[in-house]
Amino acid sequence: MLSVTSAQSAAIDVSDLDVKTLIPHRDPFLLIDGLEDYQPGESLTAVKLVREDEFWVAGHFPEFPVMPGVLVVEALAQTCAAFMALGQAQKDVRSDLYVLLKTNVRYPKPVLPGVRLQLTVQLDMASDALHVFKVKAFHGKTVCVRGELAVGIAPREKVIPA
Repeated sequence: MLSVTSAQSAAIDVSDLDVKTLIPHRDPFLLIDGLEDYQPGESLTAVKLVREDEFWVAGHFPEFPVMPGVLVVEALAQTCAAFMALGQAQKDVRSDLYVLLKTNVRYPKPVLPGVRLQLTVQLDMASDALHVFKVKAFHGKTVCVRGELAVGIAPREKVIPA
C-alpha cells in the first residue's frame, strides 16, 4: 500500500453532483444528502441532514432518539465510496462495488435528530484494491464519530452471483 502524504490538486466543486450517480445506495439506506468539499486524491466532505422522521427515530430510543452508531459509520462508508468513485471518473464506476472491510471508530457524542451532520473522509493509504481513510462525523464543533475505515474495491461480477 502507498501512503498518501502530499496534496494531489486543487478542490473541485461537487456541491451540484447527485450522490446517486456515484454510489448504488437508495432510500431508505442512502445516508448522505449531498457533497461539499472534494480535494482529489485527498478528502471529501459530505452532509447528512438528520431528520425527525428518519426510520430509526421511533425505536432507537423512543424517549431519547439517538442515531444508531452503525448508521453513522455507514454514512461515512458511503462518503468513502463516493470519494473513490470520484477518483475513478475515467472508469465505469457501476462495474465496481465499494465494500466496508474494517472499522476502528469511537463515538464520543450521540447524533440526535435535527442536526446537519458533516462527514469527512481523508485518504490515509491506498492500493488498487484497498483504501484506508481517517473519518470524522460532526456538527458544529461537536465530534460524534471519529476513527478509521478500510474500504475495498470489488468487481461487481465477483460479488454478485450471475
